[in-house]
Amino acid sequence: MQQLSKTSGNNRRMTLRDFIRLIMAFFLCLVVLSFYQNIRLYIAGVIDGIFTKSLLLLIIHHIGFTSLIGLFIAFVFNFIEGKKAGLGLKVTALLFFCILIIEGLLIEFYISNYEILGAGFLEVYNSRTTLSALMFSLLLLIPGMAGLFILFYKVTVKIYGTISRMYPFTIVLFSLFLATLTSDKKPVNENKLQYLAYSIADDVFDFNKYEGEEEYPLLHTYVSDKSLVPYFNLGDEKPNLVFIVVEGLGSDFVGDRSNYRGFTPFLDSLQEKSLYWTNYLSNAGESYAALPCILGSLPFGENGFTNSSDSPARQTIYGILKKSNYTTSFNYGGNSALNHLDKFLYEERVDFLLDNKGFGRTYKKQEEDAAGISLGYPDKELYKKWQKDHFSSNKPRLDVFFTLSSKKPFLIPQKEAYLLQVDKILSQEKMAARPSKLVRKNKEVFASILYADSALKSFFSSYAKNSDYANTIFIITGSHNLTDLPMEDNLGRYRVPLLIYSPLLKEPSKITSLASHLDVVPSILGLLESRYEVTIPTEVAWLGKGLIHEGVFDSTKKIPLMRHNSNIQDFVKGSHFLSGGDLYNLDSELNLTDSDASFVKQKVKENHKYFKAVNKYVINNDKIIPASLTLFAQLKSDPSKQEMVWINSVFNGSDYDNAYDTARELAFKGDTKRALLLSGYILSQVPGHADTEILMGRIHAWEGRYDIAIDILEGAIQKYPIYADGYAALLDVFFWSDNNQSALSLQRIIERNNIQNKELQNKISRSLKRIEEKKELETANKV
Repeated sequence: MQQLSKTSGNNRRMTLRDFIRLIMAFFLCLVVLSFYQNIRLYIAGVIDGIFTKSLLLLIIHHIGFTSLIGLFIAFVFNFIEGKKAGLGLKVTALLFFCILIIEGLLIEFYISNYEILGAGFLEVYNSRTTLSALMFSLLLLIPGMAGLFILFYKVTVKIYGTISRMYPFTIVLFSLFLATLTSDKKPVNENKLQYLAYSIADDVFDFNKYEGEEEYPLLHTYVSDKSLVPYFNLGDEKPNLVFIVVEGLGSDFVGDRSNYRGFTPFLDSLQEKSLYWTNYLSNAGESYAALPCILGSLPFGENGFTNSSDSPARQTIYGILKKSNYTTSFNYGGNSALNHLDKFLYEERVDFLLDNKGFGRTYKKQEEDAAGISLGYPDKELYKKWQKDHFSSNKPRLDVFFTLSSKKPFLIPQKEAYLLQVDKILSQEKMAARPSKLVRKNKEVFASILYADSALKSFFSSYAKNSDYANTIFIITGSHNLTDLPMEDNLGRYRVPLLIYSPLLKEPSKITSLASHLDVVPSILGLLESRYEVTIPTEVAWLGKGLIHEGVFDSTKKIPLMRHNSNIQDFVKGSHFLSGGDLYNLDSELNLTDSDASFVKQKVKENHKYFKAVNKYVINNDKIIPASLTLFAQLKSDPSKQEMVWINSVFNGSDYDNAYDTARELAFKGDTKRALLLSGYILSQVPGHADTEILMGRIHAWEGRYDIAIDILEGAIQKYPIYADGYAALLDVFFWSDNNQSALSLQRIIERNNIQNKELQNKISRSLKRIEEKKELETANKV
């Protein structure tokens, strides 16, 4: 910025006229960035023209932003300039330049992701922008903006006379800023840095705290939702449940109202045989955050449920059905440790957890991206692996699939063949100009959707050969709408399909009730409970109410929506949608119109504010449900002060192996109470201490608390799948509790993990022998 001071002389004190020239240069640079944004969006086929109303609104908002920034920086300019002539101009010029660079980066992110960044922006930006892309943007922005800024500053010298005749500077700027407050703001026409600053300020200065009297504000008496019952012919045996959560599968691709017809031919045909929800929403704009909503009707916390520092007690469909004799699995081609999904699943005592570590050499990973990273195994490999490992048992099954192929960077197998299919669909389908242009500009996206749909078709064809297919219910939905394509409005990222297909269905039906991922658990469990013995707690804390109600809208239904971490700015209440402080009316197809009902807006804002306060409170304080309603044993302990004195007397250091030896010795001597106390303390400090966890399971089994022992040991083998001691302990508990059938299921896991251990084989043989003896005894008694 040295050239700026040279243009005005080096020795004189800079005046307000010089500062105004900086402001004007800053504003003109913002105008250039506005044109850059619209040109890029037009080339990508996102908008219909460059010189649009949104461009004019964007420039108007830049005027307001420039005015606001100018007011604040004017004080910096005057203060520093008073200390040293010329320095104030240099410092403020540098400030303006840095703001331009940040605005440029935010615009680049918006152009690439069609999303404006708000609170929690760093994690979102890092997850979607590579270092090479950032460096490339900076290499273009820094010299480009510097050149333009200096050029515009020089040009403004010609209008000194006009500047000198302006009204008092601060009054003019403040008036311009006030004029933009009531103008229409949308991501495409809003100053990106101003939005980011407001969003961060709202988050930082959010002193909204839960101050209610109820210790567990989400807890309520369980009321069975029977809304799905009339649609099914349930048999005598409990049905299998298969959940398929497809990455990025939005309503833009499936159904009669989709913007891009023809790219999900299998799902389009399947919805004609299914229960199909035409007005359905994901509660989260991030894939991983959708799973706790679907499987547990759970709140988000500040960073998504699975990212909470301490895992709050909860009741999910996994836990409830496991307690009702279901075999459970989670199947994912990627890394389940990301966002702590594996921890969430371990705590739910999932029987089988398949992720990228469990495939083996016969399966081919997805190609690596430019950074040399592969997301994991593509959808067809995932389904193929499950089908190979699948085995029939005398138990019903709950299988959950989480896909990844329809996710950036869209490196699917046989990519060229699917790209040719995209071209074929473009030539056959009668699309409007804008969708057609977007497809042509993003062929790899639509190729991945075609691949994901084809993988589903293969999976269903394969599954139909299983003996239990006729007694299976499939629940298919999207994690969220694919954000790599532009959205029609702020609700667009949450619009996803929901299909429930089963040979047990009486007939297909289209359901118009507005529902969300949070409503799945209450309805599915209500369906099962209507016919079978399913143990559901008397009190639950689910956020959802159920999938079906009369009409499109239920005036009492509240649907919270989390765009990404630390960003719960969207909220649905009845037929109203609140987004970023603006209220919209929803019609029967979830189209948005502006609402000027101030009373309604205030009520919806109050509901939104209350949810955010409760959401934060229940997660941070473990207040979703009381400990008495938990489904599985908690391993961590919270010792009293007196107990801590004893713990410190026997262990006061960092050698937790030594502490384990002490706990083990206490257990062998019969002091199981103190052994459990010390074990709980060890696990509170070192959650991954496998031997301690197994010891706790054994202690409970020795004292006859077999259910607790099984819970703990099943969790242990999930976390440590190749550690033989965990299996040995669990086989003992199955034998002692006369639960030898479960030993057969465990045998399959042992074989799957390729554990060669003579002791384990002897224990399995012992269980098999006991099963045979029991059968012989039953036969003899019948005779």
